[in-house]
Amino acid sequence: MFQLVRLTLNERHQIVARVQLQPFFELREDAMAMAEFSAARTNGDYRYDRDRDCWWATDPSGRSFNFIVEPVDIKAHIAA
Repeated sequence: MFQLVRLTLNERHQIVARVQLQPFFELREDAMAMAEFSAARTNGDYRYDRDRDCWWATDPSGRSFNFIVEPVDIKAHIAA
């Protein structure tokens, strides 16, 4: 299982907010497709970052985001 996470970055590219987006995805490819879609919906510039293996975007007000895909241990998540 995989989850999509939106990271909000400050002007120094430091993470200032982390939001786990739902739902979980069985396939990494599906989660990455949703990451691209989410980046596109910021209504700013967006592109794939090969070095970080994520989608990067800015919104019209200049905020920066990374949309990353992380594996999820669903058993640990349910137990929590």
